[in-house]
Amino acid sequence: MSLLAASRAAPLRLTPRGVAHFNHAAPPHLPFSFGNRNAFRAKYLAFVGLGFALPFVAAGWQL
Repeated sequence: MSLLAASRAAPLRLTPRGVAHFNHAAPPHLPFSFGNRNAFRAKYLAFVGLGFALPFVAAGWQL
């Protein structure tokens, strides 16, 4: 088989399809819940936004 044909071939599967099962729920060891998605989204954006804005606010304060 040429290198070009081998690169176009489908990748080999080492495990049969459907053997692995993943639970798509939040792990129980997290310190927060995803019960109310809108509240979680607002808190997450506030946390990340504050962390992103803090260096700019500090630089503005110093100048």
